[in-house]
This record gives sequence, C-alpha cells and structure tokens, in this order.
Amino acid sequence: NPLTLFCLVDGEATSNAFPVEIESTKTIGDLKKLIKAEKAPRFDDVAADELTLWRVSIPDDDDNDLPVLLDS
Repeated sequence: NPLTLFCLVDGEATSNAFPVEIESTKTIGDLKKLIKAEKAPRFDDVAADELTLWRVSIPDDDDNDLPVLLDS
C-alpha cells in the first residue's frame, strides 16, 4: 500500500507542504530521490543522499503562513 507523506522544506510555511507518494516497502534513499525530483529545480545542486529528513508532527491550524524552523 502506498503512503502519502506531506513534506516541507525547513524555513517554509506549512502552506508550501507538498505530498509525496511512496510504497511502504521503499527505503529512505528512495524517499529522498522522490523529494529531490518533486522540488526540482530547487534541489538540482544537491545530491539526494545529502538531504536530511526529519519526522515531525505539525498541527493543521490557521497559521499556514508561519515558517517552520527546525532546531538542529
């Protein structure tokens, strides 16, 4: 069964979240490749294996224009 994950680039507003569909049997590497392709040409100069993914839970509320910033 495919999973739909909503992805967001660090520093962007939640209104810019985009869906990526991936099979549950695929790897994190496969997910990175899908995200890179979805965000082309923005990520053209970044190798897929250099992307850092975070699992977060962001409430779906009225603050869709506030940027989401991750503490590293």
